[in-house]
Amino acid sequence: MHSLGADELRGLFEDEFAAYRDEDWARDWRRNYADQVRKVRDADRAAWQAPEFQKMLWDASDVSGIGPGQAVTVVGAYPDTQLADLLFDARGSLEGLGVEDRGKRLQALFDDVLTWVRPRYAKRRPKARLVRLLAAMFPYDMTCLMDAGRVFGVQRALGALRLPGGYVAQHAGLRERVREAVGTAKTIEETVDQSIFCWFLWQTKVERADDGAVTLPSPLREANDLPALSLLPANAQRRALAAVKDNVSLLVAMVREAEQGIAREDLIDVILAEASQLNASSAPNMISQAMGGLGLIRLEGGSYRPTERGQELLIASDPVQVLQAPLVGRVFGMGHLLLMVGREPGALRHSEAAKRLQDLVPTWKTTLPGSHIVSWARLVGLVQLDNSTGGGRLILTDDGEDYAAALPPDFERLWQLAPEQDVEVDAVTSEGAVAIPEGPATLAPPYDAQSIVDEGCFLGKDRVEAAVELLRRKKNLILQGPPGTGKTWLAKRLGYALIGAKDTERLLALQFQPSLSYEDFVRGWRPDGRGGLRLADGAFLEAVQAAAAEPGRPFVLVIEEVNRGNPAQILGELLTLVEATKRGPEEALRLAYPRSLDERVYVPENLYIVGTMNLADRSLALVDLALRRRFAFLTLMPELGPPWRAWCVDHGVPPALVSEIGTRMDALNAVIAEDRALGPQFQVGHSFVTPVGDDAMSEEGWRRWYSETIDTEVAPLLAEYWFDDATKARERTAALRLQV
Repeated sequence: MHSLGADELRGLFEDEFAAYRDEDWARDWRRNYADQVRKVRDADRAAWQAPEFQKMLWDASDVSGIGPGQAVTVVGAYPDTQLADLLFDARGSLEGLGVEDRGKRLQALFDDVLTWVRPRYAKRRPKARLVRLLAAMFPYDMTCLMDAGRVFGVQRALGALRLPGGYVAQHAGLRERVREAVGTAKTIEETVDQSIFCWFLWQTKVERADDGAVTLPSPLREANDLPALSLLPANAQRRALAAVKDNVSLLVAMVREAEQGIAREDLIDVILAEASQLNASSAPNMISQAMGGLGLIRLEGGSYRPTERGQELLIASDPVQVLQAPLVGRVFGMGHLLLMVGREPGALRHSEAAKRLQDLVPTWKTTLPGSHIVSWARLVGLVQLDNSTGGGRLILTDDGEDYAAALPPDFERLWQLAPEQDVEVDAVTSEGAVAIPEGPATLAPPYDAQSIVDEGCFLGKDRVEAAVELLRRKKNLILQGPPGTGKTWLAKRLGYALIGAKDTERLLALQFQPSLSYEDFVRGWRPDGRGGLRLADGAFLEAVQAAAAEPGRPFVLVIEEVNRGNPAQILGELLTLVEATKRGPEEALRLAYPRSLDERVYVPENLYIVGTMNLADRSLALVDLALRRRFAFLTLMPELGPPWRAWCVDHGVPPALVSEIGTRMDALNAVIAEDRALGPQFQVGHSFVTPVGDDAMSEEGWRRWYSETIDTEVAPLLAEYWFDDATKARERTAALRLQV
């Protein structure tokens, strides 16, 4: 996400935001917000000290009914005249100060008031309620963003100056940046507009939920005082997350080095330099931790780069707070730990909690994964040891209490795993509230054979289900066929159907090519950047390690154009180990480049391989018979029948035109199939003439689309087929063209 320039901000403010602000609900919000600011501005000390006024100050939702704010009450504070005086005296204290000093004053006031009211008047910190109060007191410097995640997200979008202090201090910087772009507000209504504009930026330019967590967007959400939390379904959550010494510092170093993009081997060097206790074989687990576990980095164009959460980690005054929400939402067992410690404060030791967590995951054979979860909870300040009793037992921190309260009702019943069936969840909002039906929960969204058909596969559900079952049984499957039959498209979706969800972290896709070697794909020596060489694992061993780390979950490796390389040479000794009957530690072999004398490697049961082969490529060698014995083969052919025709019509292509295109393509393929120099494997697939978007076009537009496809994609292919008979190529191309 790039920072918005002044011109972009001004354009948004005057165009999209102006329309947003004029919606009925927004007009009411703006009016009520401005009225609240006037009440707070105009009240004298006597009025301010009245319990009724303090009740209005703390309870009114006029400033914001969005985000956190309602769950924690401070009823006992209403008659507290000492607190009322503290707030009254602070009301005009920012005038004439620079933006940095204004931020410091806001943060100090926020911290002082929180310390005053908790635990005296509230069991949990009324953070969002207090932010809302400060927004009414300081309309020039505060926004209606209620929590740190939103504030830091909008700060990145604005490119606003990072001020000393926590997230409350940053409000002053956000408002300064908005004023620089759109001008100084002249009325209270205009001042309120600039505050609401920050919320608008969060909604339209920043807000993102974790993949697989379903948000329920609403312009005005029910207010609560819970941290923003995006929960993945139980079956999509990480099963384990190793905790190592100085883990948070290591993650910060990894994300910082990835700011400009970093290759895998260079990132491994960073890990080994930062964490001397790790070795080259365990370093990839740290990359997996930063990617799939916590969502801090992503792979983009062959380089690792920070996600928005990763960027937030780098600018946060306290990085551990950035990690709290992803740990609760993405790692199985963390939410359960918070609830069990909250129910029995000071009762559980670290080891006892780890044993209870082990009981939740059928594939955990030891307490080590659960122990790592407890360690992470302590690392990021969700739980701590209560040493007051001398027993070192676990209690929740303030942050731990907040996240425990943010978990949805029946969390422990619904976020659970069975030996043969992962329990999945229906819909989770970014606030932590969940839409839960009675009875078993289902994945949001699930992915199966019907999903593939719905996305445009023309094989029919029975054939797709059979293909998924073939992959499940054989573990290795190759889709072969003429060009344009959707081999790559289907390969990935078969993998997702096997996984049960579109989980990109458990599906790795790559392509073979003639220069690819064993050293690239499995393991080989690479330059270390210091004049020497080091052993580096390739994509296949990375997939093996990822699958072995989570044996209860399927992982899929998609290899495009299998026969474009030399599979026997590329796979080496692992060609034996991919066979379904040779998966397991008892079949482990020594690699050509071992890391130690006793290292042995095997392919785990839960790693599935899907390959694709283009049968029409004359330049490719025949597939090794040893590979054929280990893979099942599924042949795809052009599918221009009723399912294809229905799909085209549904996407706007006129029925008569669909029929004409199908007839012409069928005629072409009949000629190709009967040609002794070509044959059925050279037919032209349906993908060439299948619309992929929902563009609304006239019949003339669709005819133009088809003609361009023939001229730019099909005609060159036919010219290659009949390279020794140009006349035939021109004739067959002409036969495809529509009548004018």
